[in-house]
Amino acid sequence: MYNLKKEKTKVEIELTINGKEWEEGVEKVYESSKSKFNVVGFRKGHAPRKVIEKQYGDSVFFEDTVEYFVNATLNEVLNANPELEPVTMPSTKFESFTVENGLKMKIYFDIVPDFQLCNYKGVTFKVHSDKVTDHDIEHSIHHLLEDNAKFESVDREIKNGDSALIDFTGYIDNVPFEGGAAVDYPLEIGSHSFIDTFEDQLVGHKKGDEVDVNVTFPENYQAPEFQGKKALFKVAVKDIREKKLPEFNDKFVSDTTEFETVDEYKKDLTAHIQDMKTKQMDNELEYNIREYLLENTNLEIPEVMVEQSVREDENRMREALKAYNVSFEDYLIQTGSNYKAYTKNAKERTLKMIKTRYIYRKLLEENKISVSAKELEKATKDMKSQDEIIRKENEMLLDKLHAFLKENNKVEIIEE
Repeated sequence: MYNLKKEKTKVEIELTINGKEWEEGVEKVYESSKSKFNVVGFRKGHAPRKVIEKQYGDSVFFEDTVEYFVNATLNEVLNANPELEPVTMPSTKFESFTVENGLKMKIYFDIVPDFQLCNYKGVTFKVHSDKVTDHDIEHSIHHLLEDNAKFESVDREIKNGDSALIDFTGYIDNVPFEGGAAVDYPLEIGSHSFIDTFEDQLVGHKKGDEVDVNVTFPENYQAPEFQGKKALFKVAVKDIREKKLPEFNDKFVSDTTEFETVDEYKKDLTAHIQDMKTKQMDNELEYNIREYLLENTNLEIPEVMVEQSVREDENRMREALKAYNVSFEDYLIQTGSNYKAYTKNAKERTLKMIKTRYIYRKLLEENKISVSAKELEKATKDMKSQDEIIRKENEMLLDKLHAFLKENNKVEIIEE
């Protein structure tokens, strides 16, 4: 006999087995396991229960009998209450046991509680327009010209956008440090590839100048020994080179691309940008719908479920980093993080992922969205791996769900 209690994400089963039921359980366990025991004078599997208990001890069937009742009770509870979906392995707690009075114990497990979806139809979502503008075209062309720019030496002061050819040596506490020196280094001013205000301090200087550059390493710098340290760099300016962009004409297009004319290039570029912006708009809409569902659906996820998932992800990452001879701790340092920050971010990310999974599953069930056997067969005809087929089915379900949500909601375009 059992008594079921449920509170939010916690389930507790009070299990009471009287002496008669316990005896029947022990007998069933004996019948199913007697073939495992070797008893002198009896063929294997034919020794009486009392003989086995005398040779191996009175409690020889105790653990298996407890497991029998726990499993039988869990099966009965879950069959009678299909909405209870365990997300953790059950744990148990003994209260009392005697052969005469039987067993009293409790079984615990966590579940994702039933929840109500928020309104998910007729909602207006704002997304940025996918219209291709003149600015989009000009911006892309400018990048192409930048990629093909040339630098010419000039006799003037350094300004942003120039490439300064420099020698430098870095000092911390008046001592040169390893990795802090270079000769004939081409530094693009304004690229922010050097720490702090290094590049800014070269602006206004000329070829031949000797410049003292004072900087402070960031607190999260990848090398711990430099974090937060002040440094002095002795810099010699050897040359100043001005960036010269090529002229955008048919000859340039023919020399640098697969097209012959500016018009051909612009036509293809427009189509490419249009495709990219349409995908961006689609992704933005899907993101906004997902965030709306997460924000407006009251769904409580067991903390233990989140923690378990985070631990599994961390263990996978540790194993992956081993292949590169990098420890997890060094990885955190190199990325400017620490274990506390990593765990906090991982928990937040995992919680959203788990919530999204349950919300999407309920949306699929509530709206009877599915992939037919014929659809799946057609989409996976060249696939042999079962994992690959399952991933494809999930991908198709997600595509159908996104299509359903887009069809049943409204879009307001934000013009740029």
